Amino acid sequence: MDPLPPDTAWLADVRAAVAHADLVEPPDWVRERAHRLFRARTGTPLTTLLERVRASLLFDSRRPGLAAVGVRSVGMLDGPWQLLYRGGDVDVDLLVRPNQDGRTMNVRGQALSLLGEYVGMGTVEATPADMPRPLHGQVEPSARTEVDSSGEFALSNLERGRYDVLLRFGLREIELSGVEL
Repeated sequence: MDPLPPDTAWLADVRAAVAHADLVEPPDWVRERAHRLFRARTGTPLTTLLERVRASLLFDSRRPGLAAVGVRSVGMLDGPWQLLYRGGDVDVDLLVRPNQDGRTMNVRGQALSLLGEYVGMGTVEATPADMPRPLHGQVEPSARTEVDSSGEFALSNLERGRYDVLLRFGLREIELSGVEL
């Protein structure tokens, strides 16, 4: 018989150990606690891959060469610029305006459905993309605001940098990763 490949040899060792072990039923209190934890967990909505869509950048007015194809050039990096993202059947249009202090930005945005319907009310959060993520819990966003019924929102006084922006509409989420401000 050929020896098992090294990456599956550990699995054979585990199976052999379990086959020869004297396993016993856990005490009732352990089982009851596991059932309570499971029931508590199923009461909260779980985010699945189908509920969260990662949007892709379609347009950035700071890119060179746009004037040649009919788009008016911003001319300088410190002026306002526009970003357009698409996540599934929703476009997210961002207008970024630097503040006079030179360190912070104001972002006005709108989420528009490609199906011709309103995306509905929700929330939007911006979290620094380079911030380390904790193992448990979530990082507090730098800015959070409401999305109104027309899909419009505004984020004020964001420091220059890269942000992960998350739009939530009920159980639906659209993630804009690495938005450069």
